[in-house]
Amino acid sequence: MKKIIFTYMLLVLAVVQVLGQSLTVKPEKINRGDTVTISYDPTAAYAKISPDASSVTIVFTYSTFYDLPWKMPMVKKGNIWTASFVAGRFATFAAFYLQSGEQIEQPGAGQHYALRVFDGEKRVRSGFLHESYSLSAQMPKASDIQVKKLILLGEELKNNPDNYEAKVARLNTMMAMAKSSEEKLRLREQARKIIAAKFEENPTLPGNVNLVTMGYLMIGEKSRLDSVRKVIMQRFPDADISRDLRAAVIAKEQDTAVKIAKLEAMLKKSDKPGEEGSESIHKMLFDYYASVRDSARALFHAAKLNVKVSPYTPQVLKDIAARLTENKTAPSAAIAYAERSLKISGNWPVGIIRYFPEFGYIPSYVPDSTREQAVAEARSALLSIKALNYIELHQIDSARLLADRAAELSDGREGLINSAEVAARLNENRKAFDILWKLLIKNPTDSTVLKSARINFLKYNQSEASFKSKIAELEALEIARLTAKTRMLMMNKPGPELSGLVDLEGRPVTAAMMKGKVVILDFWATWCVPCMQEMPYFHKVFEKYRNNKQVMFMVVNSGSNNTIEDARKWAKQNPQYQFPIYFNNDKNIGEKVGFTVIPTIAVLDHQGKMQFRTIGFEGEILQKKLDVEIAVLLDAMQLGK
Repeated sequence: MKKIIFTYMLLVLAVVQVLGQSLTVKPEKINRGDTVTISYDPTAAYAKISPDASSVTIVFTYSTFYDLPWKMPMVKKGNIWTASFVAGRFATFAAFYLQSGEQIEQPGAGQHYALRVFDGEKRVRSGFLHESYSLSAQMPKASDIQVKKLILLGEELKNNPDNYEAKVARLNTMMAMAKSSEEKLRLREQARKIIAAKFEENPTLPGNVNLVTMGYLMIGEKSRLDSVRKVIMQRFPDADISRDLRAAVIAKEQDTAVKIAKLEAMLKKSDKPGEEGSESIHKMLFDYYASVRDSARALFHAAKLNVKVSPYTPQVLKDIAARLTENKTAPSAAIAYAERSLKISGNWPVGIIRYFPEFGYIPSYVPDSTREQAVAEARSALLSIKALNYIELHQIDSARLLADRAAELSDGREGLINSAEVAARLNENRKAFDILWKLLIKNPTDSTVLKSARINFLKYNQSEASFKSKIAELEALEIARLTAKTRMLMMNKPGPELSGLVDLEGRPVTAAMMKGKVVILDFWATWCVPCMQEMPYFHKVFEKYRNNKQVMFMVVNSGSNNTIEDARKWAKQNPQYQFPIYFNNDKNIGEKVGFTVIPTIAVLDHQGKMQFRTIGFEGEILQKKLDVEIAVLLDAMQLGK
């Protein structure tokens, strides 16, 4: 039997190698620091992407190559598409497939291509662990996924018997495969012992404590996190991490005087420069003393907040300057902090910056255009902060010059709001309004900017009607822009099969009911907070179209941890919502519509095609967005498209 299995595995491997000849990765065994080249030949046998494809993209489904984009375009050289990059000092494993439009290239069903990183001839530490994690993206519905994870975790522990995370992951996988509650409990107890032992290795080191809390989260015991914190504070009251935890508790104190007294007392007992516990205390005290305009004490605590240099130092310096400026405290110091931040603003923290004790700080990939925009916005904000403080120092020319430079440098919100405030304080209200108008064109629903714009407008033009006319112009511009964008986002995908939907009386939804109509499907559940936040905006759109026989609204309880009785009860308790409510009995509805979280809104055109899909609650913009989507589809219907 073993021989048969082994022979079968060799056959499968041979088939995969033949199928995989269209894609090559060099070197075959990647070491950190190597230049990796992925090549794809669309003319090879079994290649799935057309040789005439205009683009090919590498889509990473799991990756610890943190400095690479999740979607990497390939470059065509002759008939071959290629992409090259360096394996970072932290890389362990990545899984990917190729995509060109609707065409997907992968080595087989439930398989993605892999980048495995080696140290010489041996896989790097956590390489097998991370490969096991990738299986959830590669083969989420595979019946043997847990078995495959277990094999990979076994290989990881064979190479690295002390890999704590792999030990916990292995037991967690075995728990998922357990045949009885008794077996599952036995495995859970083993996992708890491993996590407890990890805690005892170094109970006061934040990095080690993070591993402990991660372990409890892995086995689904989030409730233990508070217990871990309490144990640390009780057993090691003078440790830096305990001070940080106690400071977080004190921060919840309602009586400000009591809170400040407790924080000051903690500092008197111990104040070690650069330690997290002390820094969190200094941050709270700085915020307080800045708010009450006690400049001496505010600056004392501010000086303690930038002892350690990190990728976040430019942001820390700016935040100090902004806080002082907001409270009109120590303007000269605020200018100095802003200037210090400006000098290093080219290193502005952008995107996710991870920290690993063994590797240090690891910035994630950010497109150059995004980085340049973030740096420009930061510099604009810093210049405008300096301008506001020069006004406090009665240096009007400097204030005006810096505010003008800030407004020209970027259209970032903070810089423009501050620049408008400078203009307003100089009684240049038309100029202030024009600056704010730039922001309103980008986001007409920004209530803070809208309020300030109105105040400045009415100071140089006292006609409320004229201001309303400007706002109407703005709204028309917004709708026109949104309509053009919406038309470009039409999906033109086949509509989902909806035979599992019923109304609250249990009557099934039929295709005939939806035929020839624009159909709006809103998937929700009674326990879903964002779903409830969405309802008022959704209902306003419903009210606009409720009498239009060409439009059908279906507010569908997704059935996720809900029953039809839950949906009926909710409908009775919320009579303010008049839209028709349905219930879903199809466990595969998420896959059919294309969502894994709720709320999700799908909009079908009169031909039954899915044209739009919104996953998650986006705020009040939903109302305008959904309205425009319906209008676009009704226009297409009228034109016979």
